[in-house]
Amino acid sequence: MTGAPRSATAPPPPAADIRDHHITWPAADYPCRVLTPRAPAPGEPLLVLGGGLQTRHSWARLERRLSARHPLLIPDLPPARSPGRARTSLTWEDLTDAALSAVDQLRVPRFAVLAVSSGYPIGYRLAQRHPARVTHLMLFGASPRPGPRLAALIEEGLRREAAPRADDPPGTHRRTAADLVDVLTNTEAAADHLLIRAAARVMTDQLTAAPGDPLVRYVSDRGSLLLRDPLPPGGLTGVPTLVGVGEHDTATTVEDNRAVAATVSGSTFLVMRNADHLLHVERDADFAAALTLFLRGSPLDSLPHCTTEHFRSPPAARSGP
Repeated sequence: MTGAPRSATAPPPPAADIRDHHITWPAADYPCRVLTPRAPAPGEPLLVLGGGLQTRHSWARLERRLSARHPLLIPDLPPARSPGRARTSLTWEDLTDAALSAVDQLRVPRFAVLAVSSGYPIGYRLAQRHPARVTHLMLFGASPRPGPRLAALIEEGLRREAAPRADDPPGTHRRTAADLVDVLTNTEAAADHLLIRAAARVMTDQLTAAPGDPLVRYVSDRGSLLLRDPLPPGGLTGVPTLVGVGEHDTATTVEDNRAVAATVSGSTFLVMRNADHLLHVERDADFAAALTLFLRGSPLDSLPHCTTEHFRSPPAARSGP
């Protein structure tokens, strides 16, 4: 006798076990989301370092595509600035140490790193400091410095943080969120590309729904640090590295990302067509395919909607941002 057949509408069993781990760190404790594939999975865990205001719950699309094959570690790193508390300011080096605490306390000796947007300075520093432990480094939305529009918006956020207003008129947070998203995304490209437009709308809704001034939260989370040498000097060698960007990205342009790739010896540089700064949301299937191929050591030249370049020369010498 056999068991009753599974209903056609029943969801499939989860491909990974999911747990939150409490990470202790001197400046602030924080949670780390850990996804462990239920089937045996070759390869090292993937440490995911998101951008500003992203949390451990911001990667559902990536989880669906990768968690059956790769262990995922997604920490909620503490914010860089906490007004009103004794701990008022953290540096890139502090946040790099916080990320390292997660893999150490989870007893992960070697790991790959995916670092997106303002997570990239942390991922880059991890690979610089611990090249023997980082098996692969994947950076998306990287720039040696913020562009003029973003830098001006960060300065405005710092002014608001220093002089907060008790009562904002109705709709203020929505307008502020829209202003921030307009700088972080390409509104001209969004007019022609539905997926870019949809990702920007989702981001605006999420920023509006959260409490507090969205711009002040962005600055306090990590935005203020972008004014302080996000790309460290010295370059990088010895770690297989992929640097990727959407062709329509105006927050961290193709030229910005190429400049970061040029500091890494032997890096691969990828441009994804019909994509913007939120390419991991806009084109999640292509994004996951690029990660999977790179982690396997397979060439990326055959990826649809993508072009690649390869940097073979030693890292470019840098003395500043």
